[in-house]
Amino acid sequence: MGIVCPLGVGAEAVWTSLQSGRSGVRVVPELADAGLPIPIAGDVADFDPKQYVKPRKSLKVMSRETQLGFTASEMAWAAARLDDAGVDPDRLGVTSGSNMFCPEVDELASAYHASDGGGGNFDFARWGREGLREIFPLWLLKYLPNMAPAHTSIVHDARGPSNSIVAGDTSGLLAVIEAADVVARGHADVMLAGGTSSTIGWMDLLWHAGARLSRRIAEPERACRPFDADRDGFVGGEGAAMFVLETRAHAAARGAPPLATVLGYGRRHEPAAIATYRPTGASIAAAIEAALRMGGLAASQVGHVNAHGLSTEIDDRVEAQAIRDTLGDVPVTAPKSWMGNSGAAAGAVELAVSLLGLQHGVIPPTLNYETPDPNCPVNVTTQFTPARSPVVLALSHKTTGQAVSLLLAAE
Repeated sequence: MGIVCPLGVGAEAVWTSLQSGRSGVRVVPELADAGLPIPIAGDVADFDPKQYVKPRKSLKVMSRETQLGFTASEMAWAAARLDDAGVDPDRLGVTSGSNMFCPEVDELASAYHASDGGGGNFDFARWGREGLREIFPLWLLKYLPNMAPAHTSIVHDARGPSNSIVAGDTSGLLAVIEAADVVARGHADVMLAGGTSSTIGWMDLLWHAGARLSRRIAEPERACRPFDADRDGFVGGEGAAMFVLETRAHAAARGAPPLATVLGYGRRHEPAAIATYRPTGASIAAAIEAALRMGGLAASQVGHVNAHGLSTEIDDRVEAQAIRDTLGDVPVTAPKSWMGNSGAAAGAVELAVSLLGLQHGVIPPTLNYETPDPNCPVNVTTQFTPARSPVVLALSHKTTGQAVSLLLAAE
C-alpha cells in the first residue's frame, strides 16, 4: 500500500504520527489568511509533488488530488516490488475513487476579469470572446476525475482495466472492491486501487459554504469527535491511499508477502434517504451482513470495525446503531478523528490506517472521544488496543443512503 494524508507522506511517517498522538488537523494558513470563517482542516502540509511525480512535466496537467493519488500509487508500486515483477501490461490495471475535482480559483481569475461587463456583472458574450482565451488550453485535463488512474496507467504502461468511481465518500472502498473483482474474474493479474480526493479546495469550500463543518476552530485538533456527545460537525481533509491487489498464487509466485486478504464485501442502499438526507442505517447494517455472509464469518470473528465516523449527529448515530445491531460490542476505531474527511479517498486512507495498526498487532485509537453519547452505543477505542483478531471490517456511507463494507484479514 501507499498512503499520503495529513498524518504524513508514506506509511512510516503516518505510523510515527499515530504513535506520537499528533493530529493532522490544524489551522490552514491559506484559509486563515483569506478570512474564511472555518480555517481548520486536515491538509497534507509538507507535500512536494516534485519529489514523486514523473515525468516532471506532468505536473502542469495534474490537480492537487491527482498529484496525491499518483504519489500513493508510486509508493504502493514500490512497496509491492512491481518493477521486477514482469507483469504483462495488458494484465495490469488501475481503479481509483475520486470526487469531482474542483478547479483552483486563481486559474480562473483572469478569465473572469476578462468577462467583466461592468458594475460587477458577468458578461457571457465577453466570456465567449475574451474570457475563454485566458484559460490554459489543457485546463480541463487537470480536473477530470479519471486523471489519477490515467497518469498512473501511462507511467507504468498499464493497458488493462482502468476505471474511476465518483460516488462521494463511498468511492475509495468501492474502487478496492471493483479492483478485487477484476482480479477474481481473471481480467487482470495486478490492479492498483484506492482513492484520492480533497474536500478543502477553494471551490469546494465556497460551493458548500461550510455546511455540516465543525465550528470548533479554536481547538483544531479536537474538532473532529466521532461518536462523542459533544461533536458538532466534520472536518474537511485531503489525502490518498492506493493498494496493489493480486491473487495469492500470483503474489507467491513472485515472492511478495501479502498485507491482507479480501474476505468479503457489501454494497447496499436505502432509497428513502435520497429525498430526506436522513438515512436510517438500514443500508449500513445490510452491507455489514452481506460482507459477513460472503466471508463466511460470524460477527464474533471481526477483530475491529474501521468506522466511517464522520462526527455529525445523524451519521454517527445511525452508524453506531447498525454496528451494535450486527456486530455487538466489537471495538471501533474512527480515523477521521485524526485527519478529517477526505471524501472519496477516506475509505481507502482509513483502511490503510487499520492495516498499519494490524501490522503491529494493535487497533489504532480514536481521538477526542471523551463523553460517550448514549445514542451511539459502540465500543470506541481511545488508546492502542491489542487486536483480538486480524479481521477488520471497514465502513463508508453517505447521507443519500449508500453504504459499503469491506472485510479483510491481515496476514
